[in-house]
Amino acid sequence: MQFNSKIFGQIEINPDEVFFFPSGLIGFPEEKKFFLLKVVSDNLSFPLEILHSFENPNLAFFVTDPSFIVHNYSILSSPEEVKDIEVQDVADVAVRVILRCENGKFFANLLAPIIINARNKKGKHLILEGPEELLDVELLLKRDESSPKKSQEHIYHNK
Repeated sequence: MQFNSKIFGQIEINPDEVFFFPSGLIGFPEEKKFFLLKVVSDNLSFPLEILHSFENPNLAFFVTDPSFIVHNYSILSSPEEVKDIEVQDVADVAVRVILRCENGKFFANLLAPIIINARNKKGKHLILEGPEELLDVELLLKRDESSPKKSQEHIYHNK
């Protein structure tokens, strides 16, 4: 189906790939439906995606898989914390962290992961306890400094 994003314009999304967040996202409790867009770029050393609201055409977040930032990243949560997304098998869970971009650099908050149950398309935004330095971890970008600077084309699409 066609989706009109105020940020990215007209994009094609698969309605079967829309995730439901029963509690919304932290700071956005009224936003319940989201979808993921993959960003294709050779200049990044990590997979970049966009978590876009299905209901609000103005709301989107850069996200990535935290295992590309910290190889042994794991979430310790109680069954009660993830009860509303009905996780039965940890293999069904995808984890993403929200990124912020400032002055051409990306930073990740590793203490507020988003977990998505791929089996039933339900998600939850968690708050974890941990050291303060995990609130704002800089990601390294892959750049080819030998080539001349040119505008980069990014392609956005559903997973």
